[in-house]
Amino acid sequence: MKPLLFISLFLFFGCQATEKPTESKSAEEPAANGPVEITFTKGQYAMAGIKLGQPELRPMSQTLKVNGVFDVPPQNQVTVSVPFGGYIRKIPLEQGMFVQKGQLLVVLENPDFIQVQQDYLETEAKLTYANLDYARQEELSRENVGATKVLQQTRAQQQTLQVQLAALGQRLTLLRINPATLTADHLTRTLTVPSPISGYVTNVPTNAGKFVNPADVIAEITNLNHLHIRLNIFEKDLGSIHTGQRIRFGVGAEATPRHVGTIFMLGKSISADRTVPVLAHPDENKPHFIPGSFVTAQVEVQSASVLTLPEAAIVNFGGQSLIYVEIGQDKAGSTRFRQVAVQTGTSANGFVAVTLPANIDPKKTPIVVAGAYSLLSQLNNKEEE
Repeated sequence: MKPLLFISLFLFFGCQATEKPTESKSAEEPAANGPVEITFTKGQYAMAGIKLGQPELRPMSQTLKVNGVFDVPPQNQVTVSVPFGGYIRKIPLEQGMFVQKGQLLVVLENPDFIQVQQDYLETEAKLTYANLDYARQEELSRENVGATKVLQQTRAQQQTLQVQLAALGQRLTLLRINPATLTADHLTRTLTVPSPISGYVTNVPTNAGKFVNPADVIAEITNLNHLHIRLNIFEKDLGSIHTGQRIRFGVGAEATPRHVGTIFMLGKSISADRTVPVLAHPDENKPHFIPGSFVTAQVEVQSASVLTLPEAAIVNFGGQSLIYVEIGQDKAGSTRFRQVAVQTGTSANGFVAVTLPANIDPKKTPIVVAGAYSLLSQLNNKEEE
């Protein structure tokens, strides 16, 4: 009998323990998935430096994000080669060094250079004799002493030598030898190659002692005086692009577009990926602006009046942009606020374009424009507790 009484009492009290009354939620705690609210006392309100305001219409530029690279015009990028092959005897170049137009780049040596000079001087001598012979035959022809055929042959020989001498003179000019000053006492076996432009040496794919052929590249030089940015604009966005538009851009690993420039030319062809090249000049050149460097840019495509809030009114948390609106005060003077998610747009001059939910009247709803981070911190502290 006693064991049965003990089991009955255990079951009775066990049932009583499981039947707990449901606790009612505090009026200040929002339901799950409901609006997030917080109350600040007068002291907290003053300490947080909270200020209220409403969104204002401001002209804000819409931006188009594009990519591009630094580039220079074709005439500012020169590949140096020579019309005659030769051995490199001197090449005082290093990548990155600056050279002036006309500065020595390389000295080539080849015995064939002497042969061209020899051929010119010999042809010049033959032409001098041919000129005298023609004058003599012309005099004899007038006196009917010589045959007309001999005069014609002498004239043809003279013209042939004139052509040969002119051609050899052009070859000497390519060797940078002045035919007018060439004499047998000043023949040279070397060719000096000067820089065709002022600029920076970007490539030196050869070295001293190497034989270079006429098609070989000796050096590459880039003039950065007309450095520009080549942006790739998709065909669908081209209608909103025009010359004179301002851009902001970052170079390489720069996280923010800290430099500015102006669009000055639009391309007239569409590439296979449906983009059009658009050129822009940077307002100022920096040492790290190098042809080929990757650029991320923002193009200001239009300006419109939109609702804006001060940047201090918006806090970012959990991947959302949040603001706080005042919803009322109680008898003790404490103020209640509600957390509201908004969509943000362009920012400029300390203001951010915002899109408010449909249930927020921008003209009547007081919005926290200063002290928003204090509200967010208080909410986070409560959640941790």
